[in-house]
Amino acid sequence: MKKTLVLIVLIESLFLGSCSSQNDEPTIDEPDSKEIKDEEIVGEEEVAVEENNATENEVSFLPGPKTEGTLWTIQPTVSSEFNYESGKSSTEFSNNWNDSFFNGWTGPGITRYTPEQSSIDAGELVFKANIVDGKILTGCITSKAKITYPMYMEVRVKLSESVLSSAVWMLSDDSTEEIDNLEAFGAKSNDYFSRRLHLSHHVFIREPFQDYQPTGQETWYADGNGTIWSDEYHNYGVLWEDPFSLSYYVDGVLVRTTPVSDIDPENYTNGNGLTKPMHLIISAAAQSWRTTQGIDFLNDPTVTNEENTIMHVDWIRVYKPE
Repeated sequence: MKKTLVLIVLIESLFLGSCSSQNDEPTIDEPDSKEIKDEEIVGEEEVAVEENNATENEVSFLPGPKTEGTLWTIQPTVSSEFNYESGKSSTEFSNNWNDSFFNGWTGPGITRYTPEQSSIDAGELVFKANIVDGKILTGCITSKAKITYPMYMEVRVKLSESVLSSAVWMLSDDSTEEIDNLEAFGAKSNDYFSRRLHLSHHVFIREPFQDYQPTGQETWYADGNGTIWSDEYHNYGVLWEDPFSLSYYVDGVLVRTTPVSDIDPENYTNGNGLTKPMHLIISAAAQSWRTTQGIDFLNDPTVTNEENTIMHVDWIRVYKPE
């Protein structure tokens, strides 16, 4: 059962470990750099927190070694249970979320982020895709506020059963730093991708354009049990402790810690690492790189059948330590 937002959780002391698997180099295609006005930044300043009835077993959060024994507080402006009685017309939704990309980008390749493709139904954010005039219309919402480290973001998602990406990620205003909590492809026709999650990040230089992303097999996670991720809802989390510390969780279990040497080996951030406040993004997309694998989005049966394109997001929760 859903409860109202906002909870304060006392984190138990746990130690991190890591595990890894898989291969390839897919990416969430980069938006064009545009002039963007400053929005609210959820960072060092305090964020008001309301009381609620939430219980500890509703949160599968695990701490990092640098933040053990601290209180973690949910951040209302970048979190949502999607329990809006009036759906997207709710002022609570419109106060905190854009029903589009935060800077007006319409998506990679033939993707077109379209508000009509997203809805809030029965306490969930729901995306569907349609094909119109050679374009793939899909859903995308982005937070108006931004978040910075240290933070933990967790989302409960049922992937679409399609070749489209189901993605939950973060991006800086200038599109030079990105953290990908979840990037996955749920079409069961592909045995490789349906059993793997892409857990990664990017740093960019915009002029001339350069994109660094770790490309090893360890960025593709499979649980060893043959889990097809689009079969069920799962919890996906990322812990961004400091500019060089990223850890990924699936259903409350640590599955990947990015080596410090893999954060920015090309020095695109001038040795600073991941420091910029980021918007939260939930999206579905026809990612252009998959056409090189022979994917024909306009004729693929997992896209032409709308039911296969449905992505469900139960909630998104962001925490910061105090």
